[in-house]
Amino acid sequence: MASIKNLVSFVAVLAFAVLSIAGASAATFATITDVQVNGIHALNAGTSVAATSGDTLPVLVVFTANSNATDVRIKAWVSGNDAYAVASDRFDVIAGNVYSKLMSVNVPSNTDPNEPFKLEVSVEGTNAGVGDQAEISLAAQRPNYAVDLLDVSADSQVTAGSTMGLDIVLKNTGLHLAQDSFVTVKIPALGIEQRAYFGDLSPVDQSNPDLTAATERKMFVSIPSDAPAGVYSVEIDADNADTHTVATKKVAIVGAGADSMVVSPITSKTFDVSGKGSYSMTIVNSGNKIAVYTLGFQTGSGLTVTSDQPAFAIPAGSSQTVTFDATADSAGTYNFAATVSSNGNLVKQENFTANVTGNNFAGSATVLVTLVLAIIFVVLLVVLIVLLTKKPQKAEEFGESYY
Repeated sequence: MASIKNLVSFVAVLAFAVLSIAGASAATFATITDVQVNGIHALNAGTSVAATSGDTLPVLVVFTANSNATDVRIKAWVSGNDAYAVASDRFDVIAGNVYSKLMSVNVPSNTDPNEPFKLEVSVEGTNAGVGDQAEISLAAQRPNYAVDLLDVSADSQVTAGSTMGLDIVLKNTGLHLAQDSFVTVKIPALGIEQRAYFGDLSPVDQSNPDLTAATERKMFVSIPSDAPAGVYSVEIDADNADTHTVATKKVAIVGAGADSMVVSPITSKTFDVSGKGSYSMTIVNSGNKIAVYTLGFQTGSGLTVTSDQPAFAIPAGSSQTVTFDATADSAGTYNFAATVSSNGNLVKQENFTANVTGNNFAGSATVLVTLVLAIIFVVLLVVLIVLLTKKPQKAEEFGESYY
C-alpha cells in the first residue's frame, strides 16, 4: 500500500514538473509589454476601449523576446470573428530585444452593443508555439447614422435589349433614424442610372410608428439593345442626407443573338448547271420577346444565292425555317456563307457548299432523240437503197412439147 502511495506521489510530482517546465518554456519565449488600441494603452487598463462597428482599429503590439525564436508573427482578431483576424509578417527574434508591430483590425459591422467582445492578441512562433497572449476589452458602439447594403442579388448575365433585376436589402445600422433613404443603381460604362426610394428606416423594428430597421426592394434596369457585349461593373449606392454606402457587382451583357439558335441540317448540295440547289436553316428564338432576324449571303463570282425571306420575325419561344436557292453560271465547287443577324448583332454564320456539275439532262435527251432518229433514218435509207438496186429474178419459161 505504501508503495502505491509513493508511486502516486511520484507521478504527481513528475506531472507538476513537466507542466512547470512547459509553462517556463512558454513564458521564456516572449512577453507582451504593451498593447495600444487606437492610441490608447489598453493592456491591463481595467477599462474597455470604445470601438465603432465597421471601423478599422490600429493596434500596436509591443513584446520582449526572452529567448531566440524563428518565424515569429503576431496575430490579432476580434473574439468570435476569426474571419477578421490579421497577422504580421514572420520574423526572427533575439533574446533581450524589444519588438513592436502595428496592424489594422476590422471591427465587424454586425456587432451587438449589448454583448461584450474582446480584442485578442497572440505572439506565436512556428517552432516555439504560443509565446504570450493578451485580451483587450472592447465596448461596441454603433455609429449615429449608417445604412448597410445587407444583400444585393443580381442577374449575372443579361441580354442586350432586356432588363436586369436586382433584389436589394437595405438596413439601418446606425443609432438614429435614417430618413428618406434612396438606392441608386449605375452602370457607368453604359451611362445607365436608376434610382428608387426606400423610405425611412428605424434603428430597431417598431410598431408605433410602423417602421422597420431593414427593407427589401426589387429594382429593374433596362439594358440598351445596342449595348456592346462584355463584362460591366454595376454600382449600388445607398444614401440619405447623413450617410451613404456603395456595393459593386459584375454583370455580363451578351448580344441579342445569345437567345437564338440556328440549325442547318444539310450544308452541301449537288446540282446541274442549268438547275438550282435549295438549302434551309431553322432559327429558334429562345428569348422572352419577339425578335426580328435578317438573312444575308457572302458568295464568290459565278454563284448567285437568293431567298424570298430576307427579313422575318419570330415570336418568343418559337422557331422558323427559311429557304434559299443557289444557281451557278458554270460547273465547279462553290463555297458560300449565310449569316443570320438580329438587332445588328451577328447570331450565326453558317458555311455551305454547292457542287455544280456540267450535265444538262434536257439537252442530252434532245441529242439522244436526234441521234436515234438519225440512225433510224440511215437504216431506212440503206434498206430503201438495197431494195431499189436489187434486180428482179427472171421467170423460168416452160414450153409444150409434142411428140
